[in-house]
Amino acid sequence: MRTAQEIFSRYGKTYAAGDVIFNEGDIGEEMFIIQSGQVKIVKKTNKEEKTLVILSEGDFFGEMAVIDREPRSAGAVAITETRCIVLNNAVFESTMQSNIHIVKRILRNMSSRLREANKQIANLLLKDHNRRVANTLVLIAQKHGTQTDKGIVMDFPLTVVELASSSGLSAEIDKVKDILSKLEKAKVIRFEGERIIISSLENLGKFIQYLEMKEEFGV
Repeated sequence: MRTAQEIFSRYGKTYAAGDVIFNEGDIGEEMFIIQSGQVKIVKKTNKEEKTLVILSEGDFFGEMAVIDREPRSAGAVAITETRCIVLNNAVFESTMQSNIHIVKRILRNMSSRLREANKQIANLLLKDHNRRVANTLVLIAQKHGTQTDKGIVMDFPLTVVELASSSGLSAEIDKVKDILSKLEKAKVIRFEGERIIISSLENLGKFIQYLEMKEEFGV
């Protein structure tokens, strides 16, 4: 059995932070498995770029375009220095035919992404930007947050720009900053440099409940 290093030597590629791995619309000829580092999947909507999901070690991406031979439906950008195993069409198809566990994992992955996409779509349909930003913080915390003595810290650099992108509000950074300022004053979040840390998930939930009641009763 090959070691991880032998596999990387044959199929691996390293991307620097900020490198574009592929663009939306590219022809998909390869899929990627993250060995280390983090990648964000992005999509352009109305001339804005929205972060769909953040992926890390063990996650894979790019398989859909390899399966259906259609152009990439989204782009991929390295957040940190990232090492990926890159599989072309031939290797991918051979692996799919010989390893049922890989097939099951891809199906589970696709199902999970559909569920996350439904949550994101529901959130993006909210007209209240306060709720949209707060809900996005919850979704990110659930997937990427770790409780520490500092609060809930994300496993990637969650900045105002990244949060605005994930909320579909890239063109309204000032509005997002205003909302975060409210949350900071309420001690729901705090900043460590440029990174956002959730001080209290409980209070964030109360803030969302308040916004929901305000919308329902018009108060």
